[in-house]
Amino acid sequence: MKKNEIKRLLLLSLTSIIVLVIPIFIFEISIPFMLSLWMTGLTMLILIKRKNPEVVETPRYQLVEKFLYFQIINWIFGFSLFIELFLLAVIVLPLVMIVLALKKERRENPKFIKWSKYIGFHIFNFIVLFVLATINVGDSYIGIEGVMAIPVILFVNGCNAAFYLTIESKFPTGKWRFVILAVALVTMATLTINMFPGG
Repeated sequence: MKKNEIKRLLLLSLTSIIVLVIPIFIFEISIPFMLSLWMTGLTMLILIKRKNPEVVETPRYQLVEKFLYFQIINWIFGFSLFIELFLLAVIVLPLVMIVLALKKERRENPKFIKWSKYIGFHIFNFIVLFVLATINVGDSYIGIEGVMAIPVILFVNGCNAAFYLTIESKFPTGKWRFVILAVALVTMATLTINMFPGG
């Protein structure tokens, strides 16, 4: 990778962290307010796209869209074990992606493929967390350490997944992509086990 590409990845990682941290303050004030902001952002993106389809190709629109989706998916999966509405979204989101994938044109869309993979990473991580929670404790209460650990693990692994998807295009198809995918999954699983209480 070139020096400029590395700088771009570092800047993207820093921005992603800021994007994830911002909702913490709103989350403390009101969860419905945070959900309202998300829905407002998604609605605005849809309306802008309908009014001017060409704006979708602009870097600014793509950046806002990417970070909004990135934030929503990370937070939904991160807090789904503690907020029923988020847990419902964790179940519904993959189902929606499966229904959308029934359309051939959608399956061939690079953006759809990328977000499907991203949600897939979260599902993998979520399953590992759920198994660990079941193994480490005999009931649904996992203690304050667990409450703090799960969102942090999801956030960090969400960044790992985003980083993998960013560099994926830099590698040729075939065994190299399989190798870095395996490394990404092993890294996520290892981090989860090491950070999880009792892991």
